[in-house]
Amino acid sequence: MNEVTTPTDEVLTLEELAAYLKVSETTAYTLVRSGEIPGRKVGREWRFLKARVTHWLMQAGEEDMEKTGFVQRDELGGEFKQEGGQEYVALWLPITREEKAAQIEKATRDGVNVSELVADYLRSWVKA
Repeated sequence: MNEVTTPTDEVLTLEELAAYLKVSETTAYTLVRSGEIPGRKVGREWRFLKARVTHWLMQAGEEDMEKTGFVQRDELGGEFKQEGGQEYVALWLPITREEKAAQIEKATRDGVNVSELVADYLRSWVKA
């Protein structure tokens, strides 16, 4: 009886895993040996379920973004990052690079937090 396999059932060799991840076989083997990538040794060879590797990739990306504060986009195209359990929203200011440099210089000179200056700038911009 011939079984039909689906892409989620696909089994990869170490060489195929490296190609799938677009890394060298040495890098793939290092990830496997460290236990990062889910796999199983069958005899003397490693085998990997493609679906589990894909899940590992997706999960690792989310964890890395949470740890490093990687900037993400929401469904409306706005930028945000999560860091230390806090969510920070990126805000695009109607300001030139020269104005920005002047604000940073003023904050440094006055010993003021740049965020406070930006908040003041926004308040004045909204009133205008």
